[in-house]
Amino acid sequence: MTTWAIIPVKRLNEAKSSLSSAFTPEQRQRLVLSMLEDVLNAVHQAPSIFSAIVVSPDEKVLSFARLHGAEGVIELGLGLNEALRVAIRHSISKGVDSVLILPADLPLLKSADVENIIVMASAPKDVVIAPSKARGTNALFLRPPDLINLRFGGESFPLHVKEASQAGVKPRIYRSPTTATDIDEVADLLSIETLGLGTRTHEFLRSLESRS
Repeated sequence: MTTWAIIPVKRLNEAKSSLSSAFTPEQRQRLVLSMLEDVLNAVHQAPSIFSAIVVSPDEKVLSFARLHGAEGVIELGLGLNEALRVAIRHSISKGVDSVLILPADLPLLKSADVENIIVMASAPKDVVIAPSKARGTNALFLRPPDLINLRFGGESFPLHVKEASQAGVKPRIYRSPTTATDIDEVADLLSIETLGLGTRTHEFLRSLESRS
């Protein structure tokens, strides 16, 4: 069975505005790319992932993704869920039978998380969901890729559970500190200091400290 990872990324000049009090616009862009690099590294090190797609309206993001071994798929500001549907349709056209959707702000993600999620899916139709700390969705495995409607945004975890149930599938839930921790607020950065040693994101944050 062939699984592709799908990673959506906003335009860099719109990303992580919630961190404006801590970073300049240029620093926020560098932070986003550092986190994306960490997610791609985890995906590339997972044996069960055949390939990765980064979907974004930002050509700089797509160029960065291609330099780091992913396929870049352009979307023209359609919104998160529709952008993901574009990527899913693209993956289906390539013969992919399952996808793992991951946000780009999971710098603590490990290849073991990716493998554990995929191993949990054993049926021809299957859904695995990793919730965020705020009841969002930080990983969504789908077999087939278009099995359910996508409900990303806000407290999407219970909505994806409901969608799976309506599709006749009992979703499997994967819980891990490394998948639950996305970076949305300044306080979230503390997790990088305690758990993110060796990540590109940790290196970036340390580089800022050395200049201050």
